[in-house]
Amino acid sequence: MKPFNSLTGQSGAKSLLYSAVASDRLAHAYLIAGPEGCGRLSMALDLAACVICPEEPLGFCGECRHCKRLFSMNHPDVRLTIPRTAAVTVDDEAALLAARVSDGVTPLRFPGNTGISIGQIREIEARLSRKSFEGRGHVEIILDAHLMRREAANALLKTLEEPPEKTLIILTTSFLSGVLPTVRSRAHCVRLGTLCFGDVRDILAKRTGLNPENIETLALASGGSPGRALAAASSWAGREEERALGVLRTLAGAHDQGELLEYAAGLARELGRDGLLALCDEMAAVCHDSRRDLAGRAPVNSRTAAQGGFNDEYLERAGEQFIMCGARLRANGSPAMAIEAALLSLGGQGRK
Repeated sequence: MKPFNSLTGQSGAKSLLYSAVASDRLAHAYLIAGPEGCGRLSMALDLAACVICPEEPLGFCGECRHCKRLFSMNHPDVRLTIPRTAAVTVDDEAALLAARVSDGVTPLRFPGNTGISIGQIREIEARLSRKSFEGRGHVEIILDAHLMRREAANALLKTLEEPPEKTLIILTTSFLSGVLPTVRSRAHCVRLGTLCFGDVRDILAKRTGLNPENIETLALASGGSPGRALAAASSWAGREEERALGVLRTLAGAHDQGELLEYAAGLARELGRDGLLALCDEMAAVCHDSRRDLAGRAPVNSRTAAQGGFNDEYLERAGEQFIMCGARLRANGSPAMAIEAALLSLGGQGRK
């Protein structure tokens, strides 16, 4: 099986890595950087399979026990390091990995102020100091490398400079500038980008049973991220636009700062980081559609725009604020503080 075929788009990144596989010149470390939900983990697992699978010299077979265990995320020689808090247990990690394998869209992320600790890097070093279980070498995949604590990143440098034989280290990040320059310089950077609307729409059509109207709505709200669109589709009940309009109506009627702060805290508790990210995308899509409607242009989702009742200036500012809120959340900002900043700037305004 040719690696990376399951990824839509990303032709430059796929060509670069496949050339390295085909010529047997894989580097010892790669840093896969790109937006959330655009295939960073899928690319990392395919790359790992190229190393671990003994059946296919120019890729992987996808059928041997090595491939099956790898893509079930329980291969003893392919380990994932996930940012966590001190409260996260081994069972928590196992449950999260199982959920991701089951549905293919669950984000490998724990709630709270997570990070990669020096203890986790020491665990990696200990594994690499031992022989691999299957004799094919080690692959270490470090997710969200921008959340690596400084002392952890410094501890990883020696391993990146002088990795043990038959070792491949893959780091992923959605925030490249947040990765220490010393780490970036010791790994080959592979950049992924967002997909076009048509590609995201086609992925949703193939992998979900949604009707065309809902597929187009989710594709537009995804920001070019198929992973984000699929995650939203997994819980889609045709009510996302109503929730976004409900938030705008609540903001328009709220004039008291204390009321807004209480509302923001409630949203943060109820939705968490990933839920707030989805809300920000929904809000941006609703504001965009409503502005199209006000300008006399056909909205993408007529149900969304027709019920708005907000002026254009407010909708423009609201869209910008929720895009900024999403950016803060993706940079690991505090969910409560990010949503508070957006809501406080928009309260008590906006009606025609």
